[in-house]
Amino acid sequence: MLRVHLGAWPTPVQRADRLGSALGGAGELWIKRDDLSGFSWGGNKVRAVEYLLADAQAGGATDIVLAGGPSSNFAALMAAGARVVGLGVHQISYGSEPDHDVAALVAGRTMGSQVLFTGSDDRSTMESFAAKYGAELEDGGAHPYVVPRGGASTIGALGFYAAGEEIEAQSTDGQPTTIVLPLGSGGSTAGLVAALCSSQRPWRVHAISVSRDPSSMMEVISDTAVRCAALHGVSLQPAHVAERLVIHDGRDPGFGRVSPEQRERMAEITSATGLLVDPTYNAKALAWLSTARKDGDLGDVPLLYWHTGGALGAIDHARFLERTQTT
Repeated sequence: MLRVHLGAWPTPVQRADRLGSALGGAGELWIKRDDLSGFSWGGNKVRAVEYLLADAQAGGATDIVLAGGPSSNFAALMAAGARVVGLGVHQISYGSEPDHDVAALVAGRTMGSQVLFTGSDDRSTMESFAAKYGAELEDGGAHPYVVPRGGASTIGALGFYAAGEEIEAQSTDGQPTTIVLPLGSGGSTAGLVAALCSSQRPWRVHAISVSRDPSSMMEVISDTAVRCAALHGVSLQPAHVAERLVIHDGRDPGFGRVSPEQRERMAEITSATGLLVDPTYNAKALAWLSTARKDGDLGDVPLLYWHTGGALGAIDHARFLERTQTT
Protein backbone atom coordinates (compact mmCIF):
# COMPACT_ATOMS: atom_id res chain seq x y z
CA MET A 1 0.00 0.00 0.00
CA LEU A 2 1.20 3.53 -0.80
CA ARG A 3 2.20 5.39 2.33
CA VAL A 4 4.02 8.59 3.29
CA HIS A 5 6.11 7.60 6.29
CA LEU A 6 5.71 10.19 9.03
CA GLY A 7 5.19 8.43 12.36
CA ALA A 8 7.46 6.39 14.60
CA TRP A 9 5.98 2.90 14.56
CA PRO A 10 5.21 0.80 16.46
CA THR A 11 3.93 2.94 19.28
CA PRO A 12 4.60 1.35 22.67
CA VAL A 13 2.29 -0.91 24.66
CA GLN A 14 2.75 -0.34 28.39
CA ARG A 15 1.40 -1.86 31.58
CA ALA A 16 -0.80 0.87 33.10
CA ASP A 17 -1.18 0.11 36.81
CA ARG A 18 -1.42 3.80 37.77
CA LEU A 19 -4.14 4.40 35.20
CA GLY A 20 -5.97 1.32 36.45
CA SER A 21 -5.85 2.62 40.01
CA ALA A 22 -7.06 6.07 38.91
CA LEU A 23 -10.01 4.53 37.05
CA GLY A 24 -10.92 2.18 39.88
CA GLY A 25 -12.29 -1.31 39.57
CA ALA A 26 -10.42 -4.57 39.15
CA GLY A 27 -8.43 -6.18 36.37
CA GLU A 28 -5.10 -5.70 34.65
CA LEU A 29 -4.86 -2.67 32.37
CA TRP A 30 -2.48 -1.93 29.50
CA ILE A 31 -2.27 1.13 27.25
CA LYS A 32 -1.42 1.55 23.58
CA ARG A 33 0.42 4.88 23.33
CA ASP A 34 -0.70 6.42 20.04
CA ASP A 35 -0.23 9.75 21.81
CA LEU A 36 3.45 8.98 21.13
CA SER A 37 3.08 8.46 17.38
CA GLY A 38 6.16 10.52 16.65
CA PHE A 39 5.04 13.12 14.11
CA SER A 40 4.46 16.72 15.14
CA TRP A 41 2.21 16.67 18.28
CA GLY A 42 1.21 13.06 17.68
CA GLY A 43 -2.03 11.17 17.98
CA ASN A 44 -3.68 8.26 16.21
CA LYS A 45 -4.64 10.35 13.17
CA VAL A 46 -1.03 10.33 11.97
CA ARG A 47 -1.80 6.80 10.79
CA ALA A 48 -4.61 7.93 8.49
CA VAL A 49 -2.68 10.98 7.26
CA GLU A 50 0.15 8.77 5.96
CA TYR A 51 -2.15 6.84 3.61
CA LEU A 52 -4.34 9.77 2.57
CA LEU A 53 -1.35 11.88 1.57
CA ALA A 54 0.12 9.00 -0.43
CA ASP A 55 -3.19 8.48 -2.25
CA ALA A 56 -3.48 12.20 -2.96
CA GLN A 57 0.03 12.32 -4.40
CA ALA A 58 -0.58 9.21 -6.51
CA GLY A 59 -3.62 10.93 -8.05
CA GLY A 60 -1.69 14.08 -8.88
CA ALA A 61 -3.38 16.27 -6.27
CA THR A 62 -2.19 19.81 -5.73
CA ASP A 63 -4.39 20.56 -2.72
CA ILE A 64 -6.13 18.81 0.16
CA VAL A 65 -9.69 19.90 1.00
CA LEU A 66 -10.83 18.48 4.31
CA ALA A 67 -13.81 18.68 6.63
CA GLY A 68 -12.86 19.33 10.23
CA GLY A 69 -14.10 21.37 13.15
CA PRO A 70 -11.97 24.08 14.77
CA SER A 71 -10.59 21.62 17.35
CA SER A 72 -9.92 18.80 14.87
CA ASN A 73 -6.57 17.16 15.60
CA PHE A 74 -6.87 15.34 12.29
CA ALA A 75 -7.22 18.59 10.33
CA ALA A 76 -4.17 20.11 12.00
CA LEU A 77 -2.08 16.96 11.47
CA MET A 78 -3.15 16.79 7.83
CA ALA A 79 -1.95 20.37 7.40
CA ALA A 80 1.40 19.45 8.94
CA GLY A 81 1.77 16.36 6.76
CA ALA A 82 0.68 18.18 3.60
CA ARG A 83 3.27 20.84 4.21
CA VAL A 84 5.97 18.15 4.39
CA VAL A 85 5.02 16.81 0.95
CA GLY A 86 4.24 20.19 -0.64
CA LEU A 87 0.45 20.13 -0.93
CA GLY A 88 -1.89 23.00 -0.12
CA VAL A 89 -4.56 22.51 2.56
CA HIS A 90 -8.05 24.00 2.81
CA GLN A 91 -9.99 23.19 6.00
CA ILE A 92 -13.77 23.51 5.93
CA SER A 93 -15.09 24.00 9.45
CA TYR A 94 -18.61 24.35 10.79
CA GLY A 95 -19.79 27.52 12.53
CA SER A 96 -17.80 30.73 12.49
CA GLU A 97 -14.43 32.00 13.67
CA PRO A 98 -14.04 31.22 17.40
CA ASP A 99 -13.76 34.18 19.76
CA HIS A 100 -10.69 32.65 21.40
CA ASP A 101 -7.62 30.73 20.28
CA VAL A 102 -8.18 27.05 19.54
CA ALA A 103 -4.92 25.11 19.57
CA ALA A 104 -5.67 22.88 16.58
CA LEU A 105 -6.82 25.84 14.49
CA VAL A 106 -3.70 27.81 15.38
CA ALA A 107 -1.48 24.81 14.62
CA GLY A 108 -3.18 24.17 11.27
CA ARG A 109 -2.87 27.77 10.18
CA THR A 110 0.77 27.81 11.27
CA MET A 111 1.26 24.87 8.91
CA GLY A 112 -0.31 26.84 6.06
CA SER A 113 -3.92 25.68 6.18
CA GLN A 114 -6.56 28.03 4.79
CA VAL A 115 -9.64 27.76 7.02
CA LEU A 116 -13.16 28.50 5.81
CA PHE A 117 -16.32 28.35 7.93
CA THR A 118 -19.73 27.15 6.77
CA GLY A 119 -21.62 29.62 8.96
CA SER A 120 -23.80 26.80 10.30
CA ASP A 121 -23.46 25.03 13.65
CA ASP A 122 -24.59 21.81 11.97
CA ARG A 123 -21.42 19.72 11.74
CA SER A 124 -22.83 17.68 8.84
CA THR A 125 -22.65 20.75 6.58
CA MET A 126 -18.88 20.45 6.36
CA GLU A 127 -18.82 17.57 3.86
CA SER A 128 -21.18 19.18 1.36
CA PHE A 129 -19.36 22.50 1.66
CA ALA A 130 -16.01 20.75 1.15
CA ALA A 131 -17.28 18.97 -1.97
CA LYS A 132 -18.53 22.26 -3.41
CA TYR A 133 -15.32 24.07 -2.55
CA GLY A 134 -13.26 21.27 -4.10
CA ALA A 135 -15.26 21.61 -7.32
CA GLU A 136 -14.54 25.34 -7.35
CA LEU A 137 -10.82 24.71 -6.97
CA GLU A 138 -10.95 22.21 -9.80
CA ASP A 139 -12.72 24.72 -12.03
CA GLY A 140 -9.83 27.07 -11.29
CA GLY A 141 -7.26 24.55 -12.53
CA ALA A 142 -6.24 22.88 -9.26
CA HIS A 143 -6.43 19.16 -8.53
CA PRO A 144 -8.08 18.87 -5.11
CA TYR A 145 -8.24 15.72 -2.98
CA VAL A 146 -11.36 15.90 -0.77
CA VAL A 147 -11.24 14.18 2.63
CA PRO A 148 -14.21 13.58 4.99
CA ARG A 149 -14.26 14.31 8.71
CA GLY A 150 -11.55 12.49 10.60
CA GLY A 151 -10.16 11.01 7.39
CA ALA A 152 -12.83 8.33 7.71
CA SER A 153 -12.56 6.96 4.19
CA THR A 154 -11.50 3.52 3.06
CA ILE A 155 -8.00 4.84 2.37
CA GLY A 156 -7.80 6.59 5.74
CA ALA A 157 -8.86 3.37 7.47
CA LEU A 158 -5.79 1.64 6.06
CA GLY A 159 -3.79 3.44 8.74
CA PHE A 160 -5.57 1.55 11.48
CA TYR A 161 -5.52 -1.68 9.52
CA ALA A 162 -1.75 -1.36 9.91
CA ALA A 163 -2.34 -0.57 13.60
CA GLY A 164 -4.25 -3.83 13.95
CA GLU A 165 -1.35 -5.74 12.46
CA GLU A 166 0.96 -3.81 14.76
CA ILE A 167 -0.88 -4.69 17.97
CA GLU A 168 -1.12 -8.31 16.84
CA ALA A 169 2.66 -8.44 16.48
CA GLN A 170 3.16 -6.78 19.87
CA SER A 171 0.83 -9.09 21.78
CA THR A 172 1.81 -12.26 23.61
CA ASP A 173 -0.10 -14.88 25.55
CA GLY A 174 -1.47 -13.48 28.77
CA GLN A 175 -1.79 -9.97 27.39
CA PRO A 176 -5.16 -8.35 26.59
CA THR A 177 -7.44 -9.33 23.76
CA THR A 178 -10.09 -6.76 24.76
CA ILE A 179 -9.50 -3.24 23.39
CA VAL A 180 -11.28 -0.04 24.45
CA LEU A 181 -10.94 3.10 22.33
CA PRO A 182 -12.78 6.34 21.53
CA LEU A 183 -14.99 6.39 18.43
CA GLY A 184 -15.57 9.53 16.39
CA SER A 185 -16.12 9.37 12.63
CA GLY A 186 -15.39 5.62 12.60
CA GLY A 187 -12.40 5.26 10.28
CA SER A 188 -9.92 4.19 12.95
CA THR A 189 -12.31 1.65 14.45
CA ALA A 190 -13.15 0.25 11.01
CA GLY A 191 -9.52 -0.28 10.05
CA LEU A 192 -8.64 -1.81 13.40
CA VAL A 193 -11.53 -4.27 13.40
CA ALA A 194 -10.87 -5.18 9.75
CA ALA A 195 -7.34 -6.24 10.64
CA LEU A 196 -8.29 -8.05 13.84
CA CYS A 197 -11.03 -10.05 12.12
CA SER A 198 -8.36 -12.10 10.34
CA SER A 199 -6.47 -12.79 13.57
CA GLN A 200 -6.50 -16.14 15.31
CA ARG A 201 -6.57 -14.34 18.68
CA PRO A 202 -10.07 -13.69 20.13
CA TRP A 203 -9.88 -9.90 19.87
CA ARG A 204 -12.91 -7.87 20.98
CA VAL A 205 -13.17 -4.10 20.49
CA HIS A 206 -15.31 -1.80 22.63
CA ALA A 207 -15.66 1.55 20.85
CA ILE A 208 -17.02 4.51 22.80
CA SER A 209 -18.96 6.84 20.52
CA VAL A 210 -18.33 10.48 21.47
CA SER A 211 -20.25 12.32 18.75
CA ARG A 212 -22.75 10.14 16.89
CA ASP A 213 -25.67 7.90 17.76
CA PRO A 214 -24.17 4.41 18.26
CA SER A 215 -27.13 2.84 16.45
CA SER A 216 -26.06 4.61 13.26
CA MET A 217 -22.39 3.64 13.45
CA MET A 218 -22.26 -0.15 13.07
CA GLU A 219 -23.32 -0.10 9.41
CA VAL A 220 -20.94 2.76 8.61
CA ILE A 221 -18.01 1.01 10.29
CA SER A 222 -18.85 -2.36 8.76
CA ASP A 223 -18.99 -0.94 5.23
CA THR A 224 -15.63 0.80 5.65
CA ALA A 225 -14.06 -2.27 7.27
CA VAL A 226 -15.21 -4.54 4.42
CA ARG A 227 -13.77 -2.21 1.78
CA CYS A 228 -10.56 -1.70 3.75
CA ALA A 229 -10.02 -5.45 4.13
CA ALA A 230 -10.69 -5.94 0.40
CA LEU A 231 -7.76 -3.64 -0.40
CA HIS A 232 -5.61 -6.17 1.47
CA GLY A 233 -7.17 -9.06 -0.43
CA VAL A 234 -9.18 -10.17 2.61
CA SER A 235 -12.84 -11.14 2.20
CA LEU A 236 -14.80 -9.77 5.15
CA GLN A 237 -18.52 -9.75 5.88
CA PRO A 238 -20.47 -7.32 8.12
CA ALA A 239 -21.30 -10.24 10.41
CA HIS A 240 -17.59 -10.72 11.07
CA VAL A 241 -17.33 -7.08 12.18
CA ALA A 242 -20.35 -7.45 14.49
CA GLU A 243 -18.71 -10.45 16.16
CA ARG A 244 -15.66 -8.39 17.11
CA LEU A 245 -17.12 -4.93 17.78
CA VAL A 246 -19.40 -3.48 20.46
CA ILE A 247 -20.31 0.22 20.28
CA HIS A 248 -21.24 2.14 23.43
CA ASP A 249 -22.76 5.59 23.88
CA GLY A 250 -20.28 8.03 25.42
CA ARG A 251 -21.75 11.31 24.17
CA ASP A 252 -23.17 12.68 27.41
CA PRO A 253 -23.15 15.64 28.11
CA GLY A 254 -22.52 16.49 24.44
CA PHE A 255 -19.80 16.52 21.81
CA GLY A 256 -16.64 18.18 23.10
CA ARG A 257 -18.20 18.88 26.50
CA VAL A 258 -17.47 17.14 29.78
CA SER A 259 -19.47 16.88 32.97
CA PRO A 260 -18.03 18.13 36.29
CA GLU A 261 -17.42 14.50 37.23
CA GLN A 262 -15.57 13.83 33.97
CA ARG A 263 -13.50 17.00 34.42
CA GLU A 264 -12.54 15.90 37.92
CA ARG A 265 -11.59 12.46 36.62
CA MET A 266 -9.44 14.03 33.86
CA ALA A 267 -7.47 15.94 36.48
CA GLU A 268 -7.08 12.83 38.64
CA ILE A 269 -5.78 10.77 35.72
CA THR A 270 -3.29 13.42 34.64
CA SER A 271 -2.03 13.88 38.20
CA ALA A 272 -1.67 10.14 38.78
CA THR A 273 -0.20 9.13 35.43
CA GLY A 274 1.13 12.18 33.56
CA LEU A 275 -1.11 11.28 30.61
CA LEU A 276 -2.77 14.16 28.76
CA VAL A 277 -6.52 13.62 28.51
CA ASP A 278 -8.52 15.62 25.99
CA PRO A 279 -12.21 16.40 26.67
CA THR A 280 -13.55 15.29 23.28
CA TYR A 281 -12.32 11.71 22.92
CA ASN A 282 -10.23 10.20 25.71
CA ALA A 283 -12.14 11.80 28.61
CA LYS A 284 -15.38 10.21 27.33
CA ALA A 285 -13.84 6.81 26.64
CA LEU A 286 -12.02 6.70 29.99
CA ALA A 287 -15.20 7.72 31.83
CA TRP A 288 -17.00 4.79 30.23
CA LEU A 289 -14.09 2.46 31.02
CA SER A 290 -14.05 3.55 34.66
CA THR A 291 -17.74 2.76 35.06
CA ALA A 292 -17.42 -0.55 33.20
CA ARG A 293 -14.51 -1.64 35.38
CA LYS A 294 -16.30 -0.74 38.60
CA ASP A 295 -19.50 -2.47 37.48
CA GLY A 296 -17.61 -5.54 36.25
CA ASP A 297 -19.16 -5.23 32.78
CA LEU A 298 -15.97 -6.36 31.02
CA GLY A 299 -15.12 -9.13 33.44
CA ASP A 300 -11.87 -9.61 35.29
CA VAL A 301 -9.74 -9.88 32.15
CA PRO A 302 -6.73 -7.86 30.98
CA LEU A 303 -7.81 -4.78 29.02
CA LEU A 304 -5.97 -2.60 26.52
CA TYR A 305 -6.88 1.07 26.38
CA TRP A 306 -5.93 2.73 23.06
CA HIS A 307 -4.80 6.27 23.87
CA THR A 308 -5.54 8.25 20.71
CA GLY A 309 -3.66 11.41 21.65
CA GLY A 310 -5.46 14.73 21.81
CA ALA A 311 -2.64 16.91 23.17
CA LEU A 312 -4.04 20.01 21.47
CA GLY A 313 -7.46 19.40 22.96
CA ALA A 314 -5.92 18.96 26.40
CA ILE A 315 -4.21 22.34 25.97
CA ASP A 316 -7.53 23.95 25.04
CA HIS A 317 -9.15 22.43 28.11
CA ALA A 318 -6.40 23.79 30.36
CA ARG A 319 -6.91 27.25 28.84
CA PHE A 320 -10.66 26.95 29.37
CA LEU A 321 -10.14 26.17 33.04
CA GLU A 322 -7.77 29.13 33.32
CA ARG A 323 -10.33 31.48 31.74
CA THR A 324 -13.21 30.31 33.90
CA GLN A 325 -11.17 30.48 37.10
CA THR A 326 -10.11 34.07 36.46
CA THR A 327 -13.55 35.46 35.55
